[in-house]
Amino acid sequence: MISRRRIFKIAALASLAPILPSCAKDASSEAGPEEKQPDPALFQNGDFVWPKNPADYVPYVARPEPQRPDQEALDEALWETERKEYLRSLSGQSKLDPLDEERKSLLEKMTFREFLDRYESNRQRGETTKTQIRRLYVGHVGILEIDAEHRPWVIEAVWKVGVRRIAYSQWIEQRKDDWVWLGRLNERSAEDRDKISAEASKYLGRPYKFFDFNLNDDSGFYCSKLVWLSIYRSLNQFAVDGNENPRRVFWFSPKQLLSAKAVKHVFDPAPYRMSAPL
Repeated sequence: MISRRRIFKIAALASLAPILPSCAKDASSEAGPEEKQPDPALFQNGDFVWPKNPADYVPYVARPEPQRPDQEALDEALWETERKEYLRSLSGQSKLDPLDEERKSLLEKMTFREFLDRYESNRQRGETTKTQIRRLYVGHVGILEIDAEHRPWVIEAVWKVGVRRIAYSQWIEQRKDDWVWLGRLNERSAEDRDKISAEASKYLGRPYKFFDFNLNDDSGFYCSKLVWLSIYRSLNQFAVDGNENPRRVFWFSPKQLLSAKAVKHVFDPAPYRMSAPL
């Protein structure tokens, strides 16, 4: 029997006006109203998974422990502390290149809410509120690895823990109420996609580091940076977002990966074009 809370969630999604997706996707990948997580039988090595609880605040930092009621306030305090520390580090340098200057100017004026709007919804600078109303917000992504016994694992970068490898059964047990999107690279062989998880596994144990704007720096990782670098290094410097310069003004976000034309949506717990923060 469908719970009243579940009916409310479905009704909320159904009320949204469609928005065309920014990446190609087979409509058959859209799930039915009760399918919120993909069947592991769909999994292939090198796939990507994006978890999201549609009823809760979307944290930008994945944590190994359950989300707290005051998680948004904690995230804001953490982000503000790290933002100020990063700006101090830039101010201590005698000369900044133009990219660093642009980033410094951006972060000096950016609020936490503006950061979330851009990082979790992929709203670009200059877009108005109207264009972001029905965007899907996501804050985390992991890489699937299928072992020799066909058991799925997730390789991900997690706050305080760093890059870890966790059994998918345990990973999904911690996310019973989450919806999970499943994607994989378009027009790439299974052999190519095998290389992605193999590359990611090289960085197990590396620390979590969010204020890092060089995507090809392997000294520390946040979740979507781990994916970008693993693809880039394993597939002959292929940039999944089309930007071959690993040095960036802003973070490469889980939503950018979800929106990338190079990524095929294998499973959507709700139509991507109709998803929104709830």
